[in-house]
Amino acid sequence: MIIRRFGATLEHGPLISQGVIHNDTLFLSGVTASDFTGDVGAQTREALQTIDGLLENAGTDKDNLLTVHIWLADMTRFQDMNAVWNDWVDAENPPARTCVSGELYRLDCLVEIAVTAVVGS
Repeated sequence: MIIRRFGATLEHGPLISQGVIHNDTLFLSGVTASDFTGDVGAQTREALQTIDGLLENAGTDKDNLLTVHIWLADMTRFQDMNAVWNDWVDAENPPARTCVSGELYRLDCLVEIAVTAVVGS
């Protein structure tokens, strides 16, 4: 059993890996924007760009997404987040997705996104 981890960071406390690959499955930690001054659309766009880079680093892309979990600080901003999502997601290969609201780790963090994807396909 081989487990590959990448992007280890101390940024949010104890070490976490931005991504973990086991067999042919990639698990990404929750991704947020690094610039929290933007609205939910801007933060969503930045998080999705980061996800694109992490997927590429793992040897896959958004066509191979299995699941996506989105957390919004305020569900009244769903439509703004979803408009950016709809521009980004592959309409021919949409993943299973959940979107819930909850208190995020910073007051100015408006969205966090975690994904699971297939690698090596």
